[in-house]
Amino acid sequence: MPYQFRELTAADFPLMLRWLQTPHVKAWWDDGDDTLEKVAEHYGPLDPGTGSYLLLDLSGETERPIGYFQYYTTDAGELGIDQFIGEPDCIGKGIGPQAIKLFVELLRQQSGPVEIILDPSPDNHSAIRCYQKAGFVHYETRPDEDGKLAYMMRLTAEPEGLD
Repeated sequence: MPYQFRELTAADFPLMLRWLQTPHVKAWWDDGDDTLEKVAEHYGPLDPGTGSYLLLDLSGETERPIGYFQYYTTDAGELGIDQFIGEPDCIGKGIGPQAIKLFVELLRQQSGPVEIILDPSPDNHSAIRCYQKAGFVHYETRPDEDGKLAYMMRLTAEPEGLD
């Protein structure tokens, strides 16, 4: 698979701002990060138990950032993950499930066998299908911290081989 991750740096904030303003990202990931300063504040120094990465496409002559991935530790000790493909020309090409499996493998190498959860909107059908392809299973729908419904999904087994 021609993808890998690298940690997000301050030099990536202009790219993050561009992605966060892209309609396909903004529809589901809108934290009000509409200026470079807000992006730097939101994605800058991280709390312990969290990590932010760029997904890189290595299939061309240079590595191309195409998405954002993050993890956080929940109060229950699970790892939660969030992600998006930022580049519009990379949507709908099967990259998401592959990249999620790769990210899960990276997290398990760092942390050992941990339970991993996701919380997409119940209305984000394409994300839910993507997560199902990566091995996640729905276990509950509940309000999130903002009062919006979250379609809680959990990785219940080791993901099958990376295709």
